[in-house]
Amino acid sequence: MQHGHSTRRWADPRRTVGDSASRPARPVDPVVMALNLLNGPRTRAALLKAVEERVKTDAEERRRFAAAAGRVQGATGEQALTQAVGNYLRDLSRLPEAGRSGPYLWLAETVAILAGGRPGQPAPLLRDPRAEAEALFRPRGAASA
Repeated sequence: MQHGHSTRRWADPRRTVGDSASRPARPVDPVVMALNLLNGPRTRAALLKAVEERVKTDAEERRRFAAAAGRVQGATGEQALTQAVGNYLRDLSRLPEAGRSGPYLWLAETVAILAGGRPGQPAPLLRDPRAEAEALFRPRGAASA
């Protein structure tokens, strides 16, 4: 008894991995990235310090953080601070479009530095591939522009 041709994609010998259409990567939400950093034991302290500095220098962010900290229940010390920062980050994601750009830009820059930077050498948020390629071919003794 012969079976008909399978219609399942994985059974089609003509398809290969390289045949699949490439999709552009969706930009990662900085709030999601920050919450992941907050959950990581290695990056939590750095993110807490970055949020603390932001809240100290901006009155509007201090108000938002106070509201987020007011919703912390049943925790003290660093656990309460971690919950407050988590609340603050989630509040940033709920901001109306008009007021979101400043905090989102700050958060995206902070997350980029914390996720990709090395001590003393933060990773740039916006990289220029042309400048990086030109730097490869520049003589080692030449001053950078």
